[in-house]
Amino acid sequence: MLKKPFLGAAYYPEAWDECEIAHDIGQMKQAGITCVRVAEFAWLSMEPERGKFEFEWLHRVIDTLGENGISVILGTPTAAPPIWLIREHPDVSVLRENGIRPSHGGRRHCCSNNLHYIEASERIVEAMGREFGRDPNVVAFQLDNEIYTLDKGCMCDDCMERFHRTLEKKYGSIEELNRRWDLNTWSQGYGSFDEVPAPVIGWHTNPHLAYEWITCQQEGNMEFIWRQAEILRNYTEVPLGTDMVPMGGLDYEKTTEPLDIVMFNHYHVPENFGEAVMWFDFVRTLKDKPFVITETATTWNGTTVFAQYMIPEGFCRVNSWLPIALGGEGNMYWLWRQHWGGQELLHGSVVSPAGRPAHVFGEIRQTASELKKAAEICNATKIDTSVAMHFTTASWNLFLQHPLLDGFAYVPELARIHKAITKTGLRPDVIGAEHSLDEYRLIFSPFVMTLENGKLAERISAWVKDGGIWVAGPATDIRNDIGAQYTDRALGMIEGLLGVKLDYTLPIDGTVLRFAWKDGRELKCEKWVECYSGAGEALASVVGGHSAVVGKSVIRKVSCGKGTVILCGTIMPEKDLYQLVDIAVKTAGIHPYAIEGDLQVIPRKGEKAECLMLVETGNAPAGVQLDEDMTDLITGQKIAAGRWPVEPYGIHILTRMG
Repeated sequence: MLKKPFLGAAYYPEAWDECEIAHDIGQMKQAGITCVRVAEFAWLSMEPERGKFEFEWLHRVIDTLGENGISVILGTPTAAPPIWLIREHPDVSVLRENGIRPSHGGRRHCCSNNLHYIEASERIVEAMGREFGRDPNVVAFQLDNEIYTLDKGCMCDDCMERFHRTLEKKYGSIEELNRRWDLNTWSQGYGSFDEVPAPVIGWHTNPHLAYEWITCQQEGNMEFIWRQAEILRNYTEVPLGTDMVPMGGLDYEKTTEPLDIVMFNHYHVPENFGEAVMWFDFVRTLKDKPFVITETATTWNGTTVFAQYMIPEGFCRVNSWLPIALGGEGNMYWLWRQHWGGQELLHGSVVSPAGRPAHVFGEIRQTASELKKAAEICNATKIDTSVAMHFTTASWNLFLQHPLLDGFAYVPELARIHKAITKTGLRPDVIGAEHSLDEYRLIFSPFVMTLENGKLAERISAWVKDGGIWVAGPATDIRNDIGAQYTDRALGMIEGLLGVKLDYTLPIDGTVLRFAWKDGRELKCEKWVECYSGAGEALASVVGGHSAVVGKSVIRKVSCGKGTVILCGTIMPEKDLYQLVDIAVKTAGIHPYAIEGDLQVIPRKGEKAECLMLVETGNAPAGVQLDEDMTDLITGQKIAAGRWPVEPYGIHILTRMG
């Protein structure tokens, strides 16, 4: 079985002569690779003709890997349908909004709602389940590959039928849909559900139509994955997952709910590594078990051109270690051996097409050795935190359809706030709308455009009244479940809960209004301002500019039952974000680690062990204040209490001495 935590890689033996396998495996062992993903695009090699299966080659590969102590995550190949299927049923390919279907030769270019594609996919998945479901060296199944909605998805007849029936089920009558979408404006109203179009190229597409369309497309993708899981459960007991990506508004909570393991792919680089930190803090919370990074680059991303550039020494190691420190159980590279031809022949790898080790081979070997040394403490502990930050799929998709501000991007803005939280010495969970709130003392909810997401509003209200500290905003609770504004109030539930009033929402460019914290220090507000009045205490206000808004608060603190709500009505630069986080932390009575620099502080606890993991992610000197003497598990170094410096891209696992 799989030794955890582990390093792995994607391996494509179907692209190589079998005589190469022994050499590849020998190098894998040198690198410390203990798991590989295979077969995720090998549909044609396994089913060269409809119903004719050829698995002997794959058995030989899996058996040889197993004999050498390397486990296998087996991928279902449904992201890359073979040419015979496209020839039989051209409608398997997606129909883009321009009326063109992509030609054969790509991947993930098929319609998840097409019955011909579904039938063929289910047949190959069932055949693989029968053939490999009990194979002792197959430790997990990966379902499909990076399924998400590209652009606006598919607009074929199957997708249109699904869309119309989904709308009918949700709204009940076309009159109700017309009312809720405000379709009397511009004479947009429809006479039946079958008249509702896809959001094709046009001027001013209705945002509610666009939102319902994209979420319907995502539902089709999720059901496509779930069907595969249902089939495989008849043949195997190993964990099932699907490798997800940080794009496209995918509902990660819903996608993974019926699956067993969270798999995640990312290709972050030093310049946006902070986003990777946030994603790891998020995928950790999707299941009560460790996640696996199923794809990341050893060096750079690439196709027929280099899409990224050479990374600093140490980044491959820190990129491999960070997901493990933040709750993962494996990190897998894409790919093991660089493709010698095709669309991705310049993508970085562990070894070249000629089988020569990449320049980061030493970092990979070092990481594998360190993971082996840290295995016991990693397996015995979990992240210990009482702080969370919301990241909701509904808000992400709403912002994709109407971003409020030109150039606004939901994920990077969340990552900016997440970074401010971590640079205060905190380790936040990043949670979705369905996640329990009970274990947290402090929750940040920025840009949660709608709280009409399941029972999120009701659960937050109860949690706050029971003593929680909630930092809400900016742009939180401003829309209903489809992104429409309220007509009898400005905020969905916050005004009634707190006795406050959102008087104005203002787009700003920094030239009209001036703002200050209550102690008189200047507050920099950017792009978006919400002006409040009513209950509570003003923490920051408008102090100059338009007379109608001078004196209005933009940050407000309000007691609610046993808890407190801090309303943040503006986008702020880093310095002011730190001030906001500091106020929240002190209100919650939390005592974070005192740190310097981009240091990820990761407290972990278990029944019989605990440790403090430190990972420097900015490639610059950092530091932490330690309250007691500790020992570095990786180096064996004894560390005295007090300020301890951490080197660029440093990785340390500290345990109590004695």
